Amino acid sequence: MPAPRPGGETGERGRRRTEVAWTGWTARVLGLAQLEGPEGQRVRLERRAATLLAYLGLEGPSPKLSLTNLLWPDSPPTTARNNMRQLLRRLRLACGGLELVRAGAERLEPGPELRVDVADLKSAAMTHAHARVLEALHAGAGVGLLSGFDFDDCPELARWLDGARTAVEGWVRQAREAEIERHTAQGDWSTALAQAQAWVQHEPESEQAGRHLIRLHYLQGDRGAALAAFERLRSVLSRELDVTPMPDTLALVRHIEKGTQLPRPPAASPSPLPLSVLRPPVLAGREAAWRQLEEGWKAGQVLFITGEPGTGKSRLAEEFAATRGRWVRMEGRPGDQDIPFASQARALRTRMAAQPEVKMPDWVRTELSRILPELGASSNPIPPLVSEADELRFYDAHAEAIRLLHEHEDVVVVDDVQYWDKASAKIFTYALARVLDSRAGTTRRPCFIDCYRRGELPPYSEANVRHLVDAGLARVIDLGPLSPEEVRQLLAGLDLPGAELHAEALARYTGGNPLYITETLKHLLETGSLHKDWPHRLPPPGRVGPLIQRRLEHLSPLALQTAQLAALAGSHFRPALAPDALEVTTTAIHAALAELEAAQVLVGERFSHDLVLEAVRAGIPPAAARVLSGRLATVLERDGAPAILLAHHWMEAGSVDRALPYLLASAHADEQVLPPEQAADHYARAAALMDTAGRPGEAARARIAEARCRTRSQRPT
Repeated sequence: MPAPRPGGETGERGRRRTEVAWTGWTARVLGLAQLEGPEGQRVRLERRAATLLAYLGLEGPSPKLSLTNLLWPDSPPTTARNNMRQLLRRLRLACGGLELVRAGAERLEPGPELRVDVADLKSAAMTHAHARVLEALHAGAGVGLLSGFDFDDCPELARWLDGARTAVEGWVRQAREAEIERHTAQGDWSTALAQAQAWVQHEPESEQAGRHLIRLHYLQGDRGAALAAFERLRSVLSRELDVTPMPDTLALVRHIEKGTQLPRPPAASPSPLPLSVLRPPVLAGREAAWRQLEEGWKAGQVLFITGEPGTGKSRLAEEFAATRGRWVRMEGRPGDQDIPFASQARALRTRMAAQPEVKMPDWVRTELSRILPELGASSNPIPPLVSEADELRFYDAHAEAIRLLHEHEDVVVVDDVQYWDKASAKIFTYALARVLDSRAGTTRRPCFIDCYRRGELPPYSEANVRHLVDAGLARVIDLGPLSPEEVRQLLAGLDLPGAELHAEALARYTGGNPLYITETLKHLLETGSLHKDWPHRLPPPGRVGPLIQRRLEHLSPLALQTAQLAALAGSHFRPALAPDALEVTTTAIHAALAELEAAQVLVGERFSHDLVLEAVRAGIPPAAARVLSGRLATVLERDGAPAILLAHHWMEAGSVDRALPYLLASAHADEQVLPPEQAADHYARAAALMDTAGRPGEAARARIAEARCRTRSQRPT
């Protein structure tokens, strides 16, 4: 497996973790130029070697001839080319023979074993990851690019270096400003003060930095330190620049001298939205659907509830299940379809954690360990599936596990079936058939209620539903919108003064969709419009996305970024991922999660509704999505996540080269221990990516492996 590349870790804690994960060499060109090895080796860099690495870090792959001429402008071409070869050789020898710079016939580019600190800084600046910018700077002793080097003998290179230093200083200045403002707004004046002091130490003539320092001393109650900071600033400006402080600075100092109250307390967090608009107490307008559920229950049928997003499918299923006895909930999640067995693995882990007393037979544990590695015995490798009997045993084990885990339950609600991946759907259909076959006997079995969006079932699930309905083993309950009277009934149950006044307008505007109604109410509450006339300007009727987007705009930047990370991580989101992926403290993430729950964006680790998740995803700019996916992949890579998951996130990050090894590893592993259909799909995807990347030989080998797996998968199970 290739060594992880840098991406997405800042803060002291994040930096330490990144360095543990990174097994290559790091070029430090911010401050004292040196190479740092994975075992703590340090190698000083002479100016041309350091400049070459800095140039490639900032500019990326570059023409070899242009770089050679920049570094040796006065040398004959033959001598310059020889000098470049010698420089590259010295770099190889310095790091034990590794090719830190890849040299082609015409181009030079950073090798996979090299990271360059200024490249990290630039990447962070381009994505406005201000904390990462400062972290990259501090790793280089807090000073500038290629400090101590000059190139008076290389005029073109000197001009490039001047421009590069100006760019780096601008990125750092912007990051300092943003971080100081962020911490000040949060009331974290100590951190903001420390950052202002670092800025002033680095740029004592910066009036912007000095003004921050003066203000922050005063905010902390140290009026004397604030005035002393002003005197130092005035002296530096006079001595170094022969200017006086700007009017804004003088006005600030006058306030301080008078003792005027400067600080405004941090903005109060918005009041949490009433729980009644998250889950309306009254289940309005579902009497007919309830009767159908009762009839299906009595007939022993599988119950399918379908409808448009937001019509209350999950709510109806859960309310009905609660009246029938013990019930549990399973779910598909967005992103599951990209990862074979994602839905089934999550369902098994959830139920096994809830029922640790359930003991699985050894043969069942062995088969389940093909998708739940934690159940396997390290001393006993999992045998490959080489025959029809082997594959049948795999499916029988899942059917037995489902039976054991649900034998004491009356109802199993399976939500968002449209997201279930194909492999999980195949297992579940097989197990469900086994459960239905048992109804003629004395075996107790639960009722299954499956919910899915109308028109969004993938073909493999739609065929299963149709087969069960045609056989009389299931029925479909289709939920429609609420009537105007039913909307009024829903509003009356909210105990929300002023809501009923908008009943007619809400019914007309939302088309009677329950989720659209509650989202519109949230908008009215947050904008203070609930007790006013109906707004003249709202997004087009029937579109809840813009309303959710407006709610997201009221979140703090960190809360919004946390929601975006959760949307990209999908079913694999855990709060523990966020501090490292977003490069903030655990305390800050806890505050962001609390804000998201108060705004009813998240409930625990899940989005309050799929439409909220979709709105968050839709609002992520493509460039930001790639950056966040890369950070997520880096954290998951360090945590040893499954290969197929890492492949998915690296592809989302646009890093095909990082994704391919994981995709092939997943295909190879699946071919060894799982039904071959999944491995075939992975090989096919890898072949297509290799073709795109101009690697026809590897693509051909992947297609041969795909064909081998397709042949095996055609055997009936």
